Order: sequence, then C-alpha cells, then structure tokens
Amino acid sequence: MAIVNAAFKNNYGESRLWVIWDPGRDPNAPAVIFNDYLDADQTTPWLTLHTEDVWARAIYQRSDGAQTVEDSITEGSVVNMS
Repeated sequence: MAIVNAAFKNNYGESRLWVIWDPGRDPNAPAVIFNDYLDADQTTPWLTLHTEDVWARAIYQRSDGAQTVEDSITEGSVVNMS
C-alpha cells in the first residue's frame, strides 16, 4: 500500500468545522484523519492518505454541507475545499 501526503485548504470564505476521511485503508470504514475548525484560507497540516495507486482518494465534509469525494490526489497536493 502506498502513502500520499496532502494538505486541505478551506476555500469556503468563513471558519467552519471540517471532517476529512481516508477511505484508502478500509473503504467500508474510512478513517477520520482530520476533524477540526479551519479559518478562511487556512490549510491543514500534511495528512497521510493510503492508496493502491499513485492517486489517493479522500472524502471531506463542511459542517453545514454535503460530503465531497476527491479522487485525484497526488503527493504534495493541496486540495481546495469549498
């Protein structure tokens, strides 16, 4: 299993609680890898995602929004969340 490190940026414009899951290790029970508030334009620390390929997948959700799947994450990526 390969590991990809990525950061996630709050592009929503306001502070919100974000939850980020890594479905790469166990798709049936994705691990929560981040559960905290981010201010507008704030970025998480580097988070580890597991994958069988060069592309990792993550699921994220803003406290007042729906879940979003990002499935083209590469090493060193910064994922813009809104």
